[in-house]
Amino acid sequence: MELSIGLPDGLLLSAGDGSGLTLYEADHTTVRRRIDCAVLAGSRIADIVWSHKLSAVVVAVPDANQFFRWDPYTDVLQEYGGTGESGRRHGKIAQAKFAATVSITEGSDGRLWLVDRDSSSLRCIVVDTDRPDGDPHVVTVVGRHGAGFQDGPAADAKLDHPEDLQILYDGSVVVADTGNDALRHLDPDEGEVTTTYGGPEQDPEDFDDDAVVLSAPVRVTVADSNLWVEDANGRHLVEPRYV
Repeated sequence: MELSIGLPDGLLLSAGDGSGLTLYEADHTTVRRRIDCAVLAGSRIADIVWSHKLSAVVVAVPDANQFFRWDPYTDVLQEYGGTGESGRRHGKIAQAKFAATVSITEGSDGRLWLVDRDSSSLRCIVVDTDRPDGDPHVVTVVGRHGAGFQDGPAADAKLDHPEDLQILYDGSVVVADTGNDALRHLDPDEGEVTTTYGGPEQDPEDFDDDAVVLSAPVRVTVADSNLWVEDANGRHLVEPRYV
């Protein structure tokens, strides 16, 4: 899958097949330059996001259990977060541990939301622009107690090897909970996790003939106010359903 994001000055940054980064002109076809990714040592890029608070691109590299940062002003890709050891440690980003971060996106408040597949967790990076260098630190919001399936307060809720997330228009978060065959929803203000579609105990007989029974969803997107999900059976338009 090709990954690309628009930058504030109209340029386009693309990760191509995940092996490198290329900066394009506004026409999205003319190559301005290819970014030196030697620091990745050949590790695959899973996702990229522009952080408005950092004024930089944050790159998720799951094989390295790390994040990298590309500053368009210095044109340098460098280590940004994670020790390189797999784990789920909170705190300052340089000392934090990640476990195969496969998706990252920015919320309207500047928080960077991410899913760690191997620690079955939904986490966020908080940046404080009033402090030097933003003082970024990592918070585990959902999945503090390992893999499983549990709704309720975020501190107690469980996911199972999620693969993707999406921020909705109201600022809430939808997660493609792959191992649970479900879409999960977090209301950050209420701190509650619910299952909006699917689940490990979903019964096809409970659905209409044209309803979707999710099987290992790997991607969730919002387009034209509609919720789309990709799973083992293709791409589907889904209507949230509580189970």
